[in-house]
Amino acid sequence: MKTLTKSNDSYHMLWLLKPLLVLLGVASFTSGCNKEDKALQELAGTTAVAENAIINKNEVSIMSALGSGWVEYSPTKKIHLDNADGLQIFSWTSYKSVGSPICADYDYSSGVETFRIVNNNSNRSEIRLQNDYSQGSRQFEGYVTFYSPLNDESLMQIFGSTSGATQLMIRGYADDGGSIKAAGQTLATNIYGKEVHINVIHLQEDKGNRIKIYINGVKKVDIADDEAVSNYMKYGNYGTLKTGAATVKWRNVKVYRDGTAPS
Repeated sequence: MKTLTKSNDSYHMLWLLKPLLVLLGVASFTSGCNKEDKALQELAGTTAVAENAIINKNEVSIMSALGSGWVEYSPTKKIHLDNADGLQIFSWTSYKSVGSPICADYDYSSGVETFRIVNNNSNRSEIRLQNDYSQGSRQFEGYVTFYSPLNDESLMQIFGSTSGATQLMIRGYADDGGSIKAAGQTLATNIYGKEVHINVIHLQEDKGNRIKIYINGVKKVDIADDEAVSNYMKYGNYGTLKTGAATVKWRNVKVYRDGTAPS
């Protein structure tokens, strides 16, 4: 009987403590949930930061114009190829060649434009942008690569001048392992086979009267315009062939207008 009484007392005690045990269990469960919620919130916050970082990185990568206020636009392109009969002009297409056998050609694939001068029956494979302008500001930008043995070929030009055909010409040379020169200055060396980011900003007389060239984001040229003429832009591979076949690649070329150059 004693044992039974003790057992009954124990059950009675447990019955009395049941509400308290329930409360303690709920509190423990709530605390655990709060910790889990906090962990989830921290994870969500971390994910949001990571996503923002990715978004910001993408924004940086696509904002390739230098300065502020630039508006990207897409002027019509014409393909300019030379053969034994002279300059041949074509509406844009993803591939065009001249000569039999081929002496020059142009190819576009996945954002990369390839300009080849194959032999001395040609001295040109270029894109002519129909972006003629005599006022305001314009910016050209893209990634250029050229290869040995290319020497003394135009990579990009601002066409139109009072003292010749071209106001500015950026050229590739064989010097120093492949180099880029413009306006009497060497802008980059040891670049055969290496991609180089080029920005060219042209401010007509009404917008500052300057021409600026940037290599991989660093300003290398800042000269006066001083020519009140109408201009347009060309890029590719142009010049008398002094070596074997010459190849130039331009990737992700873009043009902008109506902006302000970096200070």
